[in-house]
This record gives sequence, structure tokens and C-alpha cells, in this order.
Amino acid sequence: TLLINSGRDVDQASGSSPRVEALNAAHFRLLFTSAQISSSNQWADQPQAMILQTLLLRKLRVLVAVEQDETGAERLLSLVVLRSLNRRSSCWQLELEERQDPTGTSRISVMRQLLHEALSDGVARSQSWLIRCDSNDQDQLDLARELGFQPLRRLRVWSVDPHSVSERLTSEMPSSCRWSALDNSTARPLFALEQACCSTHHRQILDRQCQDLVDQRSKGCGLLERIDSDQNQVLAGLVARPSGFASPRLELLRGLAWDERLTDALPPALERLARLQPAPELLVDEDDEHLQIIVQRSGFQSHQTQLVLGRSLWRKLGSRELSGIRPLESMLGRLQPQQPPLPTPTLGRER
Repeated sequence: TLLINSGRDVDQASGSSPRVEALNAAHFRLLFTSAQISSSNQWADQPQAMILQTLLLRKLRVLVAVEQDETGAERLLSLVVLRSLNRRSSCWQLELEERQDPTGTSRISVMRQLLHEALSDGVARSQSWLIRCDSNDQDQLDLARELGFQPLRRLRVWSVDPHSVSERLTSEMPSSCRWSALDNSTARPLFALEQACCSTHHRQILDRQCQDLVDQRSKGCGLLERIDSDQNQVLAGLVARPSGFASPRLELLRGLAWDERLTDALPPALERLARLQPAPELLVDEDDEHLQIIVQRSGFQSHQTQLVLGRSLWRKLGSRELSGIRPLESMLGRLQPQQPPLPTPTLGRER
């Protein structure tokens, strides 16, 4: 995601607020122009596909902030992607991309307006939300916390190093292990692994079932199993983390306890992943040093740290006062002292 450094701006009272609209065919020209200006062309080749998903599937929403300059020409400033993360549409994800600097107002004002409109969108009606953003974008992090989001996970983003991949020979998978692509038969153990890697609060916000993994699968998703025992054991897995405007992204998951077999079994799977076209980016838990080392040795390089924040209105329902419990003041009645309290007697100074 391209970040535009405009400092800790404050809202300009004299500036005109941009319009926030759902993406439609009339925005195509502005989308192309802003992509050329910002050198961000992730969406320039497939806006029609985005419109199709928006209108037919109702699982993707794109809102754009459009500003009118002094000459009356329109400029697309920023856009936000709203994506449903499960079949029930009970959890939606927000991702923001900035294209051009605003002239009539501040950067943070545009972000605030976009996110407010996204959270009150008529299609993406949800009690639970996730937002993914660069951990160095302090403006966006402050705004997310202002809107009630709390940090859930910190992930390091890895992309393929083309020079490293071209010079590397793909190693062989150990005979005791097997890599299986994600399908209906492998979804359940992979789903159990995903659940084990999330906190309780994160799982409540996501509200996922194993079929949701199949619905959102992409090229490269699957799981690494140990097959030299009576019962197959899942060692690691790759799960799609859809992003509206970035390269395909997969999160690398592993069991809570480190398994030494991953040192030899994981690199062959990652090396094959690095040769896919387009090559997906990898998300790895920031605190997992073991996985970071293996990913780096498999032809990937780190370029960003991403923070995942969550907000759920369902949690606020449990904070209401329990029925039948009265405050302390009502139980004590109007008990008041009849006279000012007397001073505490002392024994005086010892001589």
C-alpha cells in the first residue's frame, strides 16, 4: 500500500470535504489516472472484476473519496475496500489505499471520512470488523483506535526475491511428510490450525467455519502433514488472507509447539510457492523467529510489518449491568453521619 507522507495534519476548516461514493463505472478514468500518478497499478488492470464482485456477490465493497479541484476537475484521493470474511457476512475487513494528496483538506480528515462511511455502509452491515494497516502509519493507527479498534496481531510481510528464486534449485520434500492443497477434505485440519493460532477475541470477531477457508482459497493454500505415523499430524499450513489491492497474500501458520521436522519439510513447499505467477506475499507472525529464518532461506525478503486490529460491538453487550443487581448506594439507603466525625484520639508525645 502506498503511504503519502503529509505529516500529522489537522482538519482544515476552510477546505472542502471530498465526496465518498461506492465505486462504479464512472470512476474508471479516475482510477487509472490516480494509479499512474501514485505508481500503484494493482487495480489498473481489473476494475471490471471488482465491479462484478460488488454487484453480484455482495461480498466486496469499494468506497472512493473524490475531490474537486479549483478548475472543477475531479481527483480520486483514496479508496477503502470492505471484504466479507465469512459466509454469514458477520465479519468484514477494511483496507485503505491512498492515491493522491488532498488539496482542500487534510490527509487524516479524508481517512476519517472514508472509515466512518465504511463502518456505516448499508451493504456491509456487521457487528465485527478487522482492519489491516502498515504498523508505521501512525495516523491510521490512531484513527483506528479512535474508532474502537484494538490490536490483535503483528505480522511481517515477505515477498519473493526474484534473484534468489532464479538461482535456487527446489529441494525435495522428506519422505515422512506430505504437502496437500486446500480442498474439502483438508479444510477441517487446516481450520483447526488457524483457530489454534488466533486468540479467543480474534476467533470471536472472525466467526469463521471451515467452509470459509474453502470459499476464500487461492493458489498456494494447503497444509504440511507428517505421514510416518498411524495418525497424520499437521505441521504447518498456508491460508489465504484476501487483500483488495495488493498482491495475493497467504499467512503461514504452524502448531503452538515448534517441530524440528519443519526445518527440512517447509522449505520445499515455500520454494514451489515462490515460483507461482503471480508470486504471493507471505504473512508470518512477527514473534516467530523460527519461521522467519526458514522463509528468508526459501527465497523471500521482508519489506513491511502489518498490524491487524479488531472491533466487535457484540462484546459491549456483555458489559451491561446484570438484572437484579443494585448499586451499593441503593442498598445502603440514605445513610448519612449525624454529626461531623470526631478526631482520632492520640496518646501524645512520649517524653
